[in-house]
Amino acid sequence: IPPHRQPAVQVIRRGGEHLLGLIEGTLDIARIESGKLALDVRPMRLREVIRELATLFEQQAQAKGIGFQVIGVDALPELVRADERRLRQILINLLGNAVKFTRQGQVTLRAAYTGQMARFEVVDTGPGMDEAERARVFEPFERGSAAGGSAAGGTGLGLTISRMLTGLMGGELTLDSTPGQG
Repeated sequence: IPPHRQPAVQVIRRGGEHLLGLIEGTLDIARIESGKLALDVRPMRLREVIRELATLFEQQAQAKGIGFQVIGVDALPELVRADERRLRQILINLLGNAVKFTRQGQVTLRAAYTGQMARFEVVDTGPGMDEAERARVFEPFERGSAAGGSAAGGTGLGLTISRMLTGLMGGELTLDSTPGQG
């Protein structure tokens, strides 16, 4: 591809990736709502998965000049029964949003395990959300005001899917946020 055409090809590629994300997200929502998405529950190495995700997001946070820490990973059981792919999907979405929208400070992942139930808490020092944003952020295609225009990326489906998957797994995804405090 000639050098003067490469930027146009990149724009086309990003547009295609965005459309693919919309299609895949919409299909995931439809599968969950229709009861056709089956979880693939099997033994997984929980500590190892959390450490892998931590390494990935530590690098992204470091590149942005913000901190990243994980608390409680050593107290997690080595093996649990869960759908590893879907758990990763949820945590990647939550951590990705936290790193993406945090301009200064840090992102923290707290992990705990009690009574055969894992609890993950993502805490950031990002812009936070007001009550109106918190009420709609889990709706399909909605994004908080910190997302701005399309420059922030994303389809507006990640939190919707994450909440639905969490419910399918017998859990709950909640949000607590204060404007200016993350």
